[in-house]
Amino acid sequence: MRVLLLLLLLAGIFLGLRHLYRKSPRRMWQWLAAAAGVGLIALALAGRAHWLAAVAGAALPVLGKLALLLPRLLPFLPFAARLFAGRQARLHSAWLELTLDRRTGAVDGAVLRGALKGKRLSALDAGELQALHRDCRGDPQSLALLTAYLQRARPGWRPADGAPGGADDFDEPAMSPATAARILGVRPDAAAEAVRAAHRALAQKLHPDRGGSDYLARKINQARDVLLRGR
Repeated sequence: MRVLLLLLLLAGIFLGLRHLYRKSPRRMWQWLAAAAGVGLIALALAGRAHWLAAVAGAALPVLGKLALLLPRLLPFLPFAARLFAGRQARLHSAWLELTLDRRTGAVDGAVLRGALKGKRLSALDAGELQALHRDCRGDPQSLALLTAYLQRARPGWRPADGAPGGADDFDEPAMSPATAARILGVRPDAAAEAVRAAHRALAQKLHPDRGGSDYLARKINQARDVLLRGR
């Protein structure tokens, strides 16, 4: 029973922190700092502050063993990352789903239709990329996403037939708040502070001067403007 109650408490803390982070990252860290301060004061008043040194000493060997196990845990990291909302930004078109890792700025994606359907962009060889590029030429949005991926992940790649890359001056449907929230990794009703913080972090990693693209920068700015509209 005690184990179950502990698990429920930990789950409640996790959900609460995730909710605070979506609303305002700064507020979440303020709450954590305040909780840590209250805990230290309570330990000091109870005369149990020496427990901290004992816990730290006992934790060091455990941390060392975890470091040795880290390579074996790497395959499970993507699953763990999905538990935390907002890590992957996603952009969709008729042919592609492009994913942007907000922590690292890495870009990848998946093919949604055609002979290469279901394959990751990072797994395509040169011939498959050439074929996909030809398929996407009929859809400007898909071609723009593919070009953004190539500029970021494979800057030396060029179409074999010398065809131009994706154009940025095409008409796109209006972005919905749900799509904008999915790009920035926040809730549609997130606080303006959280929206600006998410936009700033993503824009810095995917700026054209840092290997990003004008198209991605425009979509990120559009997502911010949609969520801040009317505030």
